[in-house]
Amino acid sequence: MSVDGWPMVIDVDETFYFKPESGRMLCSPADETPSPPCDAKADELDVAIAVDRVQTILDIEVNHIASKWAGLRTFAPDRTPVVGFDPRADGFFWLAGQGGYGIQTALGQTAASLVLGNGISPSVAASGVTETDLSPDRLVDT
Repeated sequence: MSVDGWPMVIDVDETFYFKPESGRMLCSPADETPSPPCDAKADELDVAIAVDRVQTILDIEVNHIASKWAGLRTFAPDRTPVVGFDPRADGFFWLAGQGGYGIQTALGQTAASLVLGNGISPSVAASGVTETDLSPDRLVDT
């Protein structure tokens, strides 16, 4: 079946998501397994969990997994991305703590706008997010 017109779907508890991707369906168990820095590899149990969750919600059978991969997800202590110049290291710009959502957000556009001195990007500002919300200053102990 064609999934090209399907929306991205995330369950309310964020225990999985799926979305169309290059004519196929990309599925994830949306797990947050603590890990030291490494070359992340997909765990077979996590793949099986993702498949089970998608099959249960969609009532379809997954017959084939074309590829699998894993990535490391980073978070700031407040779970909000860190985007901005470091107050303690002149010229150092942070774009971190995206929790696996960086590609799906406007953080690249926001980072470019902040680096150029243009403030928060209009698309992000329209959603109510401010430069202060993302700033590394919020994480500095005073």
